[in-house]
Amino acid sequence: MGINFFIFVALGGAVGSVLRALLSNLMVAQSQVATILVNIGGAFLIGFLTKWGSGHGSEEFFRAFWILGICGGFTTFSTFGMDLYNLLQKEAWGLGIGYMTANLLGTLVFIWIGFRAAGITIS
Repeated sequence: MGINFFIFVALGGAVGSVLRALLSNLMVAQSQVATILVNIGGAFLIGFLTKWGSGHGSEEFFRAFWILGICGGFTTFSTFGMDLYNLLQKEAWGLGIGYMTANLLGTLVFIWIGFRAAGITIS
């Protein structure tokens, strides 16, 4: 992986983030719906691109721009879903359950830590 890989990730990430912002701004009153649409759309896109991209051009740069960049900038939950799907496809049940638990509980724990830290700095 050279510098070009990271440039492709950055360019794709910029595109994905702008698309996410545009959708969020269009659906300001329905922010949860926008998030659900982003996650479902991102999950579809990452699954589609992973399968489709395996035989098209430079796999490393395709993955950098489309998967890590655009999909990563557009959504994060679809990446979690794709990783869990791959583990379960490989019948890595223990790793899959551990990965799912770490992501879900880790998210909740760090939300709690963030609230606690904000409370400490404000008071």
